[in-house]
Amino acid sequence: MEKNKNIFIETYGCQMNVSDSEAIVGILTSAGYVEVVSPEDADLIIVNTCAVRDSAVSKVKAQICRFKPLRNRKKIRIALAGCLAEHERDSLLKELPIDYVIGPDRYGFLAELEGVGAVQVDADKEESGFYSGFTPVRKKGVNAWIQVMRGCDNFCSYCVVPYVRGRERSKPVKEIFREVEKTVNEGYKEITLLGQNVNSYTDGDLHFHDLLRKLDTIKGLERIMFMTSHPKDLSDSLINCFGELRTLCEYLHLPVQSGSDRILKAMNRGYTSEQYMRTIGKIRKRVPDIALSTDILCGFPGENDEDHSQTLKLVSEVGYDAAFMFIYSKRKGTRAAEMENQIERKVKVARLNDVIKMQMMITKAKNSDCIGNIEEVLVEGISPRDASKITARTRTFKNVILNGTVSDVGSIFKVKITGSTGWALEGEKIICGCCDGF
Repeated sequence: MEKNKNIFIETYGCQMNVSDSEAIVGILTSAGYVEVVSPEDADLIIVNTCAVRDSAVSKVKAQICRFKPLRNRKKIRIALAGCLAEHERDSLLKELPIDYVIGPDRYGFLAELEGVGAVQVDADKEESGFYSGFTPVRKKGVNAWIQVMRGCDNFCSYCVVPYVRGRERSKPVKEIFREVEKTVNEGYKEITLLGQNVNSYTDGDLHFHDLLRKLDTIKGLERIMFMTSHPKDLSDSLINCFGELRTLCEYLHLPVQSGSDRILKAMNRGYTSEQYMRTIGKIRKRVPDIALSTDILCGFPGENDEDHSQTLKLVSEVGYDAAFMFIYSKRKGTRAAEMENQIERKVKVARLNDVIKMQMMITKAKNSDCIGNIEEVLVEGISPRDASKITARTRTFKNVILNGTVSDVGSIFKVKITGSTGWALEGEKIICGCCDGF
């Protein structure tokens, strides 16, 4: 069978999709393929997709249509991968100019693609999705994404993840430990542990906090972050890791989705706003200066003005450092899609704008409060807006812009925060060890 020589991959969606794309490239390069940076140079274009929101789906469909002339003129084949491919396999083959569709637990069979049509992998051949037999091809940088679990057992009423990525399964601790050691030896300073619900991680009698403690012993590893956590599963044992483990950063992403108990129940989130706030209190008692981010979903079916007000109230009381804010979009096959009292788009957008406005004020105020602080930063790269400056991250995941060169990338040092642009911080490197904060 003749193999494709060149592949081009484009990724949409969450960090899990980014990690999956790294695995895809690893699978295909091990079979003799070469990754190229231009779709015009490819024999096979792979579009790795997200199905969580309408906006992501629309972007994917538009991009594939832009690839259509290449398919017609140069006979380049197009494969649709990821969650959207799993969710709408049959309809997409009819609707879009694509040759293959392949879901997120079947990438091990990508090298077997031939002919034209859907990739109909036998159900008995489905994999765990960890692709442990292949080495992921990561982009150069300071952070490596490490998948520790896949799938989800929560079945939130608005979410397609359990249907497109399956039930929860965890990668063995020993395997994760070896992978992290390998990435550190390759020069990565920071790892981000990924899972749809990482705090549900189990390996026999070991839980997620046990995994963190084991990884904390790896020499050369400077920072650990993780996402995403579910509030109902954030244990005291996990909270106690903050402020204790050398590598665990003082940052936590904890999606709340809504501040209304009525809506949280309809979403099947498994906690109340009071329980959520109690968890926030525990975290801040443990690490008072911890940075928190969240997800907010506006316009869920049946949400009224009072529900919306309760969300705004919770956002104000928590005082998140950042938030990912979206309008609810109906996903086929979920319970929420069949609920009555679907909200008009203009109402959803207006409520989203309310939340964005409030969060912008909070973020700007919090960043202004950082001025004068001494922070440890990890340099990520050259600023895309100014080649004389570098971008770095604090241990609280705040972006800092400062003077520097490419030789600083990967370095960890102290900076003094001198200003704020609103969303980002400005700083200057501390040259000597006699300054405050050392």
